[in-house]
Amino acid sequence: MAAHVEYTARNIDADLIFGRRPEARNDVQVDFTKGKPEDHMESMHKLDERHRVTIQDIRGQKSTFTLERNGFTYLSHVIPELDRTSDEECMKNIIIPKTEELVRTLTGATRTVTFAHRVRCFVADTAQLANNRAPAHSVHSDFSAAGALHQLSAIIPDENERRTLLAGRVLIINVWRPLKTIQRDPLAVCDWDTVDVQKESIPNRLMLPTGWNSLGRYVFSPKQRWCYLSGQRPDEPLIFTQFDSDQFDWGGVTVPHTAFVDPEYTESAARESLEIKMFAFV
Repeated sequence: MAAHVEYTARNIDADLIFGRRPEARNDVQVDFTKGKPEDHMESMHKLDERHRVTIQDIRGQKSTFTLERNGFTYLSHVIPELDRTSDEECMKNIIIPKTEELVRTLTGATRTVTFAHRVRCFVADTAQLANNRAPAHSVHSDFSAAGALHQLSAIIPDENERRTLLAGRVLIINVWRPLKTIQRDPLAVCDWDTVDVQKESIPNRLMLPTGWNSLGRYVFSPKQRWCYLSGQRPDEPLIFTQFDSDQFDWGGVTVPHTAFVDPEYTESAARESLEIKMFAFV
């Protein structure tokens, strides 16, 4: 790993792409099983709105942000095998288990189940949805609360077992880390303590050939606090919540996040990052 470089905290004013609440109803449904995917994506983008947002660099104060209070945290954690992410056996037997161990230590979970991982390493990608390996430049969460419960039923098909698990606390955690020090297209997260989920979230149900998922988009609010970590290194994973059953009645803690353009690094090489998504049963 390269020697650490000292960064001076640098807030950035950037245009973020938010959703616009549709007039007829509070949620959006898109059927990707019919027609062309690019046509559906175009219709979804018609609800986009750009807003200039100050994204706070929390370099030097990252330890003050916690999963419980803010919905995200940055930790110090080394995985020497990160240069082997293209090796699925290494991913399955080393990288994912080490990441799950980190999440169990952080949350107190007794069990973790990873259900998705993806390397992003392109500046742009014409592939759609889960196949896309470019940064996602729109404010979103990986699940709505309903989508999280639907994902749980896919991972734990036995209804009695799900009921038992939901009697405790069920989390979906996204562990996002650079594979090289981040310059281009850093990831911003919104402090959950500043989100009014009842007014700002827009569930988007996507009908797919393999089933359906419901993710979240968010409308802009000047009260939202957006954060990032400048010069984020591979040993500084970002851990953020995408569902919390303890907070289901308040939206489930589906933390909004997005890649954004740092004008200082627009000509830099494509960002390389790894995201691992898992259930954590506390």
